[in-house]
Parts: sequence; C-alpha cells; structure tokens
Amino acid sequence: MVTDDADTRRSASKVRRFADLSHGVTTKSSKLKVRERPTRSSPWHEMGMTNPIGQRLVLLIRKARSTAHGDWFEVLLPERPNRSTAWVKRRDVRVVSLRHRIEVDLSRYTLKHFRNDELVRRFKVGVGQDRYPTPKGVYYVWAKVPQPSSTGPYGNYALGISGFSPVLSDWPGGGRAAVHGTAVARDRGQKVSHGCVRVFNDDMRKIKGVPMGTPVVITR
Repeated sequence: MVTDDADTRRSASKVRRFADLSHGVTTKSSKLKVRERPTRSSPWHEMGMTNPIGQRLVLLIRKARSTAHGDWFEVLLPERPNRSTAWVKRRDVRVVSLRHRIEVDLSRYTLKHFRNDELVRRFKVGVGQDRYPTPKGVYYVWAKVPQPSSTGPYGNYALGISGFSPVLSDWPGGGRAAVHGTAVARDRGQKVSHGCVRVFNDDMRKIKGVPMGTPVVITR
C-alpha cells in the first residue's frame, strides 16, 4: 500500500524537472489565479495572460513543489519589482517546453543564443550606461514587437522582457527592458543605452524568432 507521503514524494520528483529554466506555463483563458504561497488558503489575485498587443504570455517556472493538495509551480511575474514570483496550481496551466535561451554578459558585452543547451550564435552588443544600468537577473521574453523602421530607436525588432530598468519608470512601458535592434554598428561593445540590450540589426534578425517565454539571463 502506497502512503500519502510516498505519493507526494513521487509527485515532487516529477514536477522538479520543470524548474531548470527549460519550462514555462501558459493558459487558454485570459486570466490566471496566482497565489503568494503554494496553499489553497493563501491570498490570491488574477493576472492577465496576454500583453498589451494581445500576445499570449508564457511565464517562466522557477520552482516546483508537491503538497498533499496537489502540484504547484512558482512562476516569475512580468511586473515590478524585478524577479517577483507567485505560485500557480499545475492543473490550472499548460506546461510549455522552452528550448531556447538568451544569455547576456554585461562585462563582456556579449549575447549568446542557445538552443537545446547548445550555443547557436554569439554577438557583440551594446548595454546600459552606468547611470542607466541594464537590469541583472533571470527574465523571459514578454513581447515580440516588429518595428516600423529599422533605423528607428529600437532597430528592426524588439524582444520586450519581463524585467524593468532599476532606475527608470517614466519611460515607454513603465521602464520595461528589452533586447532590441540598432542600425548603429558602433553600439556594439559600448555602454550606450538606457538599460536595454542593443543588438545590431543583422544579428537581431537571427534571434527575433525565439518564442514567448524564452529565458533571458543577464549577468555581469
């Protein structure tokens, strides 16, 4: 006879495999109930599951936990303060495999694109100025926005991420950060932006196809 504790341990081993930056969650509905803690009695609120341009969000899984009342995922929220999290019930979401990953090294001015944990390409990029630093941490692609002109301020394409500038709030999107294009080749390897990661347009074309929810890991 299998005990409840044994069932919980077995379930926990199954859900933990999702908490390695390789999975996210999404929904078919427009709202998702999120809680402060992985318990039915924890305070909760509903969050929207589309961004302002109607794209379906994929929230990055940070932790997974099994309890006597079911399986839970801790997800990274696309809101201030950076790296805010909440818990969702597994039965309320659909798990999505995330095969791509973007890593930005601010000290080396590099962006690396991985697919299935294999390095696909590496670019030199521009990053935030000292007074407008690029936010460090683990984020994910929150919006995919083609741009009307490749010579505009966001180049040919912008990948809005779940994180925000640590110093700017009176900015488009409330200071949300992005990985976006630039037509200025000399931006590469420089501290030139207000916190975004600037990718030369020719390089941006090669990564703009990454899916919603793709992890974006920014380190120094």
